[in-house]
Amino acid sequence: MLSRVPLVSAVLIAAVAALGAQSPASQKPQDPKEPPRQIFRTEANFVRVDVFPTVDGMPVKDLTRADFRVLEDGVIQTIDSFEFVQVSAGVTRGHEPNTIRESRDALKDPRARVFVLFLDVPHVTIHGSWNIREPLVRLIDRVLAPDDLIGIMTPFMAASDIVFARKTDVIAGGLRDRWPWGDRFTLHEDEREFMYRACYPWEATKDVVKEMVARRREVQTLKALSELVLWLGDERDERKAILTVSEGWLLFRENGDLTRPRDLETGGQEPSPGPEPIGTGPDGRIRIGRTFGSEETISKSECDRDRLSLALIDNDYFMRRLIDDANRANASFYTVDPRGLPVFDSPIGPDKPPPLQIDQQILRRRIDTLRILADNTDGLAVVNSNDLEKGLRRMADDLTSYYLLGYYSTNAKLDGRFREIRVEVNRPGVDVRARRGYRAPTEEEVLAARKAATPAAVPESVTLAQNAIASLAQLRPSAPLRTRAVVLPGETPTVWLSGQLANAPSAATRAEIQASAGEITATAAAELAPGQRAFVVPFSLGGKVTGPIDIRVRISAEPGQPPLTDAVRVEPADGPAQPVMFRRGPATGNRVEPLGEPVFSRTERARFEVPLAGDAKLTAARLLDRNGAAIDLPVTLSERSDPAGQRWGVAEAVLAPLAPADYILEISAGSGEGENKRFTAFRVTR
Repeated sequence: MLSRVPLVSAVLIAAVAALGAQSPASQKPQDPKEPPRQIFRTEANFVRVDVFPTVDGMPVKDLTRADFRVLEDGVIQTIDSFEFVQVSAGVTRGHEPNTIRESRDALKDPRARVFVLFLDVPHVTIHGSWNIREPLVRLIDRVLAPDDLIGIMTPFMAASDIVFARKTDVIAGGLRDRWPWGDRFTLHEDEREFMYRACYPWEATKDVVKEMVARRREVQTLKALSELVLWLGDERDERKAILTVSEGWLLFRENGDLTRPRDLETGGQEPSPGPEPIGTGPDGRIRIGRTFGSEETISKSECDRDRLSLALIDNDYFMRRLIDDANRANASFYTVDPRGLPVFDSPIGPDKPPPLQIDQQILRRRIDTLRILADNTDGLAVVNSNDLEKGLRRMADDLTSYYLLGYYSTNAKLDGRFREIRVEVNRPGVDVRARRGYRAPTEEEVLAARKAATPAAVPESVTLAQNAIASLAQLRPSAPLRTRAVVLPGETPTVWLSGQLANAPSAATRAEIQASAGEITATAAAELAPGQRAFVVPFSLGGKVTGPIDIRVRISAEPGQPPLTDAVRVEPADGPAQPVMFRRGPATGNRVEPLGEPVFSRTERARFEVPLAGDAKLTAARLLDRNGAAIDLPVTLSERSDPAGQRWGVAEAVLAPLAPADYILEISAGSGEGENKRFTAFRVTR
């Protein structure tokens, strides 16, 4: 039994990695003097409206404030702010969100457009995911501007789990590297779908299982889109664009025939719902339900309940509600059918396809649902076209220029009612698409929003721990060469560079290192013996460094193979240096081996060496989980001096008691000038 979730994991990890791709900045608690974050702008009753005027599908860019008229519930409003926004993709970006909180705060900028790329995994074929990968990457590159934010979602995610960021190169790489994310017509199924097949194993109920799966997947997608729309509406008042990649939906309605018992080939009838059998499992415990094999216990009553509830759904009504919610939340759907110009909806096999006339009706139904969703939320649909690039270019044009109008509503009531907005342009022949309205908040919602917007003080240690964990997004477990640099404090800093190869070289080789910081450069080298997978080498830059240090490593590979290369950027230490990491375990024997990235096995002993200056010494060390909570696992402390006279504080821990997960080592170092702490995140694998 296979799960559908891992097929899109690389693309989703890309969004998370975008947050951690920068060096995590220390996030400070909110200054109590700063105004609290507001969800509702009710004090001044200010409303923003995005307006997209076009002529023959092309944007109109020369309108003035006097050309527009805004009406709310039929009452003319005075336009207080007017701006034409021309967006152009660029390479210079502002501050990159480094934490989840920062990405959420960035959503509040009215001039930063927000995009969600919704990959409808259950309703896209593998061919469709291949067909759309490059056009989609080019659309993102063409549309996104320096201050825009993008996140990725699938039907298997909660909307609150979306990570927004400005960087798109990692997302593009994920779409290219893991393009077969589409699951339509594949054999992938989750535990629930496996249960349906086990509950109804007969040939006569094959159609029941097939329709239950199709209905459940459609419900999953529509519920995810509905949750996304409502969540975006709460997080941001301004326009949101949801780029939905899907091959459409059937919008199932009530079907009483789905619950009809089927006649089996043996002459009997499908068992009707009844008491579940009671028995014992392999572990001696009582189990209720039918047992398949030695482990799985399937509850027939659960299957029958799902069968009844799925037979009663009305997704056509659900779609109408979704459109209404999207208009209230100021969210527009831009739908893309990745098949291009499909001829048939169903594949030729392995199941017998429906009659041609039925197949064409299904195909039209799916395409129509994508068009209806886009047209009724002021978006665009790229469907039924062999030229995906042309459709996506039109979508890009639509999203790269618009007018941002703002007005103070003449209706100041906090009644929670929907208020219709209509925007008119006095120039003939101009089509106008704009926000259709908004829901006024209630007094209770305003009070609750103010209360929620005043965050509780977050201890600095918790913030530092969270930022440490965020750095693990940069891990590259499949890279052939991984390097890590630690800078010792000082006027002329010394760098300790450790490297780790995925495969040990069969012959002696050499790691060549080049470092630069502005006009200051340095070189170093490390000799690797046959079979040696890791190295650590110190070198000095020989001058005062004020900016980041760029380090490049090159290792000659096996004959006939390209050399291995890696690059790392590190900032000069403005406080206690990060530790140099080593491991010892079955793979290293009695030796300690340096690590190129903070990943250990449970079978190993972790060693962290911290450079000490003056009279400083390690005073304490403890392990924390990813949330900053202490773990009762001993960490031993010691001290050593290397041949150059540098003193090192050493912290060691046996990792066997830990489960595979992310952890933090908190090290305290004290001297005559006081005590400081350093948080270092690492990962433990099996």
